[in-house]
Amino acid sequence: MSGKCGCFHSNHGHNIRLKEGGTEAHRVESYNKAVVFTEQPIPHGGMFTIKLLDKGGGWAGSIRFGFTLLSPDNNIPVPSGALDLYRSSDYWILSASTVHHNGQENKVDFNLESLRVGQTVSCSVNKEGELRYYIDGQDQGLGWSGVPTDKPLWGFADIYGLARKIKSEFLCDEVMSCSEDSDAEVTG
Repeated sequence: MSGKCGCFHSNHGHNIRLKEGGTEAHRVESYNKAVVFTEQPIPHGGMFTIKLLDKGGGWAGSIRFGFTLLSPDNNIPVPSGALDLYRSSDYWILSASTVHHNGQENKVDFNLESLRVGQTVSCSVNKEGELRYYIDGQDQGLGWSGVPTDKPLWGFADIYGLARKIKSEFLCDEVMSCSEDSDAEVTG
């Protein structure tokens, strides 16, 4: 049975405040130190989706978005931003119109910097290991191939630059609940 879930993990960047029971992430200062992870791994074939709730503030750049093999449950160090991870073999990161992984790049035909408030961005890895991106549910094409399908993947987002607030809107195969109270502000 498919159910709505989608909390962000309590292991997140210094400038993040989680709200709405952990389903909204707000960057409260500066332009960086605002990386968030999903609380649960995203099943292969599942869609990791976030909605842009707010942008502004005079910075440049926007959301950076993708998957990681690293579980935030293991108290992994949270980077200042996705830029620090472009050479990592544990991350697949869409930044503007480029997917970064292990020091390699792949250009795509859309740009996250053009994402408007209210729009969603999603990614999914199918059983063949193909990472695909979606804007408002519309397939934007292949972002990367060869993503491992035998290991769990966590979603992550870097609420960078002009982006200030996001909301999780991703689906999982099973109904999962967040570990935080539904209206409490969560800091980490």
